[in-house]
Amino acid sequence: MYGLLSCFAAASIAQVAQLSPPESTQPALAASPASPGPTASTQLRDSFYLSHLFGFRFTSPQGYVITPSETQPSQKPTPPLQVLEIWQQADFLNRASLPEAPPIISITVYNNPKRLPLTHWKGELSRQDDRPITVAGRKGITYSSTGLYESDNILIDSPDRRFVFRLAVGYMDSKAAIRKVFQEFVTSFTFDVTPDPKAASKWRINYSRLQNLLAAKNWSGADLETRAILQRLAGPRGDLLFNSKAVLARMPLQDLQTLDNLWSKASNGRFGFTAQQRIWQQATNRGSGAKARVEQFAQVIEWRRTQPSGQPRPDRLGLGKTPWRLDTELNYTTTAPVGHLPWVGISSSRLADMVNEASLGCGSCTVDAMYLAGDRYYDYLPAFFARFKPTTK
Repeated sequence: MYGLLSCFAAASIAQVAQLSPPESTQPALAASPASPGPTASTQLRDSFYLSHLFGFRFTSPQGYVITPSETQPSQKPTPPLQVLEIWQQADFLNRASLPEAPPIISITVYNNPKRLPLTHWKGELSRQDDRPITVAGRKGITYSSTGLYESDNILIDSPDRRFVFRLAVGYMDSKAAIRKVFQEFVTSFTFDVTPDPKAASKWRINYSRLQNLLAAKNWSGADLETRAILQRLAGPRGDLLFNSKAVLARMPLQDLQTLDNLWSKASNGRFGFTAQQRIWQQATNRGSGAKARVEQFAQVIEWRRTQPSGQPRPDRLGLGKTPWRLDTELNYTTTAPVGHLPWVGISSSRLADMVNEASLGCGSCTVDAMYLAGDRYYDYLPAFFARFKPTTK
């Protein structure tokens, strides 16, 4: 149902999730600083890789495949706990016929029980050109190394300092496009769940990135971050795309209230779930059928068009002709209608990914994309407002 690329990512997530600690249903605002907001090219892309074991998230690069390492990782300086590889799609599909492994992006995770310094985790072929860098709110080092290819490397530790992460990219040419993809990947990399200091076996949502985006009035970035948090709250086996009724019914209410409070405060009540719920109740009280109520609600907050879209179509399906607006048509300013944000749709870039995957053997991707672009709202919105309750004042 998810398509070829998504299936590879989901498989990786499932392997990690088997060892994941339980996530807390008692959220608290994390105090650690957030990394910068998404870059322009990734800002509206909501295809995420979520690690349920190590608590990180990043935006899946378009045209790439995420997979566990197929080779035995190096034992130096110590065997890693996990190695994820991010391959260009064409290389991954043809990997059996390639004479040697191509340049890729990788994430290597090491256990660091002795809290050894980051420099301990550099490899034998690393150059002594260390420079400071901050990624996901963590101070680290970046350096270059050599081998089969030249490589850019970043070392950071986890918020609780138990683990060390090496983010790396190989390249043959310093102007290779994969280096730009790596920069965007690093910008999107964040620890969106952190260990709860009051209960070592539980984790809590890290809201600091969302707080910073809202404080900066970066409404599009905050909208993307909210969708990412909702996917995280769905859990490793929660299908928020195609099974939203069941997933939303068990979504932690306190987290939904925290999201609402952050949006409401930042927008003086203009945006957030409480503002949306008032409009939803008005539409419900008109006594129309279930489908009509959804459409009335969406019309008021301008998630639906009154005229066909003049926007470029995201793919050959012509999804731009749906009565539902795409993310590229939303109003990310305070002149937007009350309740316009946060949006609950699926980005046009992700829909385009799914359609493109149809040519790679995904039999259901075309139908899936059509559902996500329109009919999903009729399932999602009633289920969400049945679950959400504003914070009692």
